[in-house]
Amino acid sequence: MKKSLVLLGALTLLLSSPGRADLLSEIRQAGKLKVGIAVGVPRFSYLDAQQSLQGSDVDTARLLARDWGLELQIVALSNAERVSAVETRKVDMVISSLSITPEREQQISFSIPYARLYTIIAAHPRQAISSYPDLAGKRIGVTLKSSNAALLAQYAGQSVIQGFDSDAQLITAAVKGKVDIISSQHAVLDEINREAGKALFEEKFVQKEFDLAIGLPRQEKALREQVNGWLGNRLRDGSLNHIYRRHHQRDLPAELRPAIR
Repeated sequence: MKKSLVLLGALTLLLSSPGRADLLSEIRQAGKLKVGIAVGVPRFSYLDAQQSLQGSDVDTARLLARDWGLELQIVALSNAERVSAVETRKVDMVISSLSITPEREQQISFSIPYARLYTIIAAHPRQAISSYPDLAGKRIGVTLKSSNAALLAQYAGQSVIQGFDSDAQLITAAVKGKVDIISSQHAVLDEINREAGKALFEEKFVQKEFDLAIGLPRQEKALREQVNGWLGNRLRDGSLNHIYRRHHQRDLPAELRPAIR
């Protein structure tokens, strides 16, 4: 009888305790939006000559916070930390060239796509490479825990993978001659050639096109709906395309730019 009363009292306390507010409500109450961004990704998020954070993802985060009337707190992450930062609630969301993959969808939730990333194999011009079989036995530089790394593991298992914690480290290694083949994106290729002062690397083939989305905690339906609504409006009015074109010198794909209604 005593045990039953104790259990009943615990249940009553649990039911009477105020439930945890959803994350969107907590963000609004705090008046602050914590956005995780991996720094050192050319064109998406990088430090300029004045050590100021720039890039299309940075401008997207700034526009979102401004539209929502919130103070923006950018939390600098490595590429490898992007998903875990959302899972552990270190950040409210991640806006960081994060591609939608089945593996990541098991860990976090995603918004609708807001941009696109083209992953490529690039190498010295003298290298005769046109497909994955040509990579067998060759050493390839890649950023760890990236979509590129997953593609290499799936399609180029006979290659030797040399992993780097960030795109910046990968770029430095390529310029210094520590790797002569990379799996990355066009912006990284351009930065390698810019730092080298010549066409040190060239695109060999496109691995895959990835839609990029905002990474969000699972079970936060209200936040996801709010983010999707904002993205839809800003894609329709051209704001996100303007940001993308300014940093990447190209328009978003037509299918990501819904007609203005």
